[in-house]
Amino acid sequence: MRKILLTALAAASISVASAQNSAVNSAILNHKNGTLDKALTDINQAIEHKKTKDKAKTWFYRGVIYQDMIGNPIYGKLTDENTPNVVLESYDKTIELDGKDGEFGKQVPERKEQLYSQVLNQAVEFHNSQDWANAIDKYKLASKINPTDTTAVIYAAYAATANKDYPAAVGFYDQLIEMGHKTEDVYKNKIQLLQATEASEEEVMNTLAAGLKEHPNSVYMMQEELRYYLKNDRGEEAMQKLDKAISADPKNASLLAVKGNLLERKNDVEGATATYKKAIEIDPNNFDANYNLGVLHFNKGAEVNNKAAKLDYATYQKKGKALEAEAKKHYQAALPYFEKALEIQPKDQATMQNLMKLYTRLDRKTDADKISAMMNQ
Repeated sequence: MRKILLTALAAASISVASAQNSAVNSAILNHKNGTLDKALTDINQAIEHKKTKDKAKTWFYRGVIYQDMIGNPIYGKLTDENTPNVVLESYDKTIELDGKDGEFGKQVPERKEQLYSQVLNQAVEFHNSQDWANAIDKYKLASKINPTDTTAVIYAAYAATANKDYPAAVGFYDQLIEMGHKTEDVYKNKIQLLQATEASEEEVMNTLAAGLKEHPNSVYMMQEELRYYLKNDRGEEAMQKLDKAISADPKNASLLAVKGNLLERKNDVEGATATYKKAIEIDPNNFDANYNLGVLHFNKGAEVNNKAAKLDYATYQKKGKALEAEAKKHYQAALPYFEKALEIQPKDQATMQNLMKLYTRLDRKTDADKISAMMNQ
């Protein structure tokens, strides 16, 4: 009698376990048939039961079922903003239980890649509608799903900047740097944000130093660093540092262009002109040297024109025409440098504006109209 009783208990135990395993199998079958609501009910029962809650298979299919409901025209209404988190949790638990090389664990990377795309697309939709808070949340989740991909972090930084949450944007740029994504734009954007948040000069200078270590030829960062030196009456130190860099790399046109800018700030127009010309000799396509040299000649012309404009009538009759002719020579001298600058950077608005002024002052209306049309495109 005792033997019969034990056998009956064992049979009952097997029956319960089998019932729960069938819940997982039923979930898989309903998922395969496209009845995701039934699959969801089955898998949620299995995930709660002690016999199946610690099975990799249960967690994997929980992730699959929830994931396949995202964006589904019929069953999408059963999801909410937390659904991607549920999916990610399910796949992480699958790996924990099954390992990366288990039957279900090895299927997780492909599924996570799909999830990353789904969440990133949701983030982009929020981004395009300028719902910055939700966009940032989705970008964060996308980055959590795929911590090695920089796309979500970059756009999170853009969204935070658009939302004027500058400290958050700086945090995203720091994350990119930690990930090894140390482009010039990352440092440039971080520096501009630090300046916008009135961060300490030390923090800005440290970021400039780190950026210049990665991008020693960055004109923007060199100029910003020099600006801080000049602001703190460290102009000589700035020039010494720059001269040392040029001595080590004398054929570097970008360094010479920065030096020309520094000389210009010190009101050494003659020295700046010579340095810009040297930069152009080394690299005719250096935008900054061409543009700045054009500005120097243009300003000389404007200065002479202003003198002529301030003359009284009697003096103008004697000297006015000569001054205007002199101004015109400076404008003519500026013209090829601005034209070359526009050739190098065809969409630069400042160059086009200066060219339009020059063409107008040189009575070249057709060329001025052409530039005006380009600016309005």
